Amino acid sequence: MHHRNTFKMVLHHEVPLDPAVSPTETELRIKGIMEKLDQLIPPRPFTHVSSTTSATHSKATLLSPQDTYCRGDQLDVLLEVRDHLGRRKEYGGDFLRARMSSPALKAGASGKVTDFNNGTYLVSFTLFWEGRVSLSLLLILPSEGVSALWRARNQGYDRVIFTGQFASGTLQVNTDCALILNSSAELCENLDTRVQEAFY
Repeated sequence: MHHRNTFKMVLHHEVPLDPAVSPTETELRIKGIMEKLDQLIPPRPFTHVSSTTSATHSKATLLSPQDTYCRGDQLDVLLEVRDHLGRRKEYGGDFLRARMSSPALKAGASGKVTDFNNGTYLVSFTLFWEGRVSLSLLLILPSEGVSALWRARNQGYDRVIFTGQFASGTLQVNTDCALILNSSAELCENLDTRVQEAFY
């Protein structure tokens, strides 16, 4: 499938910003989502790796274990995360991946992770098939790393510059591009109308 970008010439130094122009519905939705994510991913500064989440020191406990389970039952695991010094974490935000598998059946499914934001997580698996299953809880990134990546993602857009290659027929132009317009020069705006994202 070929996606065609829309290019339009904008004379930024001649077009005054109109504060009365309201944001589009898409921009408002994106802003709302970003604000919710800011609340879900609070700053988690740390001074040493020993205070970050450790998979080795964390503890997983099967809740209400039974001798046998039926297809469709739910298997719940309580995960208590600890740091590298063995201290229980008092907040959540870790990026965890929960998987259930039966290699002999070539079957696998994801578990649902519920973060209680106090260092404990409920990991729920629905038993979709009969037979033995293996459970896996993988710490992809500690909450401190998630927070650092989120901060990095939201800072410095005005300093991101990349080389864009634009072609039309036999004509080809390479030029510096940015995510934020920070120039009064005559520039092209590449607007993806599907998601209302632009670069200059």
